[in-house]
Amino acid sequence: MKNILYPKRKTLIIFGVLSMIILTFYVWNYSFAWEFVFGVTYYIVFILIALIIGILISIFIDKKHKSKLKYYFIISLIQLLIIWLVSTPIREWQIENSKEKGTQIIELIDKYKLQNGKYPKSLAELEKKSNLDIPERTKIGTKYLYQVYENGNYSLSFKSYYGYDLNYDKLNKEWYVTD
Repeated sequence: MKNILYPKRKTLIIFGVLSMIILTFYVWNYSFAWEFVFGVTYYIVFILIALIIGILISIFIDKKHKSKLKYYFIISLIQLLIIWLVSTPIREWQIENSKEKGTQIIELIDKYKLQNGKYPKSLAELEKKSNLDIPERTKIGTKYLYQVYENGNYSLSFKSYYGYDLNYDKLNKEWYVTD
């Protein structure tokens, strides 16, 4: 108990590593907020408020017992802010890269139709007939969803952060986002 109330550098380092892992998984998990009541921002703001309240309570306890509990909360707060700042450019890179890979799939689908007179029934069929590796997953880790319609048309989409769907618009040759 003494090691927790009066942490040394080694204890704080171990805590920092575990805290970073847990916070990273927390932010990653809630970045795909399709099934959650609130968007990811609310979940991050919730933990941010919890950490600030923890800092305030630990400062009070530290003054009373001359302990050093506030360091745990300060470390986690700094880590959460770093994760939040770093996640935006990483998220944007992953989405752009996933769109580029999706556009390459679109080109192969259109080439397939020119050669066969119809669209492939699945991405697996496209891969088999073209003898090329068709990416099944995006850089985000979600699957590319391909569907052929009875009218002879098709769609390609993938799930993104915050519960958004990215769909390819063949007419305008661009990706659009739906919620």
